[in-house]
Amino acid sequence: MYCKIVKSVCFKPIVALLVCAILFMSFTLPAETVVIKSGTVIPMELMTTLSSKTARSGQMVDFRVTNDVKVNGKVVIAAGSIAQGQVVRSKKNGLMGKEGELEISVKTIRAVDGTIVYLSNNSLADEGNGKLAISIVFTVLCLFGFLIKGGNAEIPAGAQVQAYVGADTEIQLN
Repeated sequence: MYCKIVKSVCFKPIVALLVCAILFMSFTLPAETVVIKSGTVIPMELMTTLSSKTARSGQMVDFRVTNDVKVNGKVVIAAGSIAQGQVVRSKKNGLMGKEGELEISVKTIRAVDGTIVYLSNNSLADEGNGKLAISIVFTVLCLFGFLIKGGNAEIPAGAQVQAYVGADTEIQLN
């Protein structure tokens, strides 16, 4: 019976497939692990223009990484990756020349293996032009100066920000 199986037409291809499968399984290299250290700088830019007139606190905002971030010569965050940020403070301009205010903070980015990297100590902020003095003068002269509004705060698309990695984060490289 053993001789019959060994001499069959299917035996040699099956053995060849099993040998190949075992070889391929045994020669796969384990993924390399690197650590992005806390404080690593990630250069990025704002993707859309934001204004205190339309932005709301809590609104999510996208940033684009401008340069590859490397650890030990290997890319861990690729240029062009999208980071998520959030409007932290948004205040519309007001009467009596009160200026608008806007502040955005970068929160997270995904590494090349999909790991979420938390970011800290980074924000973009702007204040509109205050017109309080002009408003007071016009109020004294013609009683309608209180209707003068201050300028809106605006952060243009392409505004650069340096984000920093908040905590040591392990990344798996292939």
